[in-house]
Amino acid sequence: MVDHTASSASQESSRPDVAGILEHLRLAEAKLNRQREPRRGPSETDRAAMRYLLERDDSDEVTPGRIARALHLSPASGTALIDRLVARGFVVVHGHPHDRRKKLVRPLDGDLDLDHLDPLTMRLRSIAAKLTSGDARIVATFLEDVLASVTHATAPSH
Repeated sequence: MVDHTASSASQESSRPDVAGILEHLRLAEAKLNRQREPRRGPSETDRAAMRYLLERDDSDEVTPGRIARALHLSPASGTALIDRLVARGFVVVHGHPHDRRKKLVRPLDGDLDLDHLDPLTMRLRSIAAKLTSGDARIVATFLEDVLASVTHATAPSH
């Protein structure tokens, strides 16, 4: 007869503290955002929008609404985002050639270096690329659950 309790206990003690690591990640991200704030450079949302635009194929018709949906923003927040990017000289907005109701958004400089725009994101993508397919599926499922929790979090009631 094999004693599974000892091996289960040792396996449990070697289990990584995922929740603790996730909390450290959230704290590090908050610290990074506070450090970036005084520079008055592009916000995290601005950088995400630029990454989104720069990763699109030239034939993609990118509208303000499409950017807002991709970044999980309200239409009003998406409009404010596009206005900021236009004011900073990152993007240009022009009418659709065949649909007067649509506006298209294009980066002003299509050769903008994503590594320069946001080197952290590029390093994170490099780390993610090292995952095996199986590990990537597990991590992706976990992160999607975390994203859903953060997205649907409500402010604590007082």
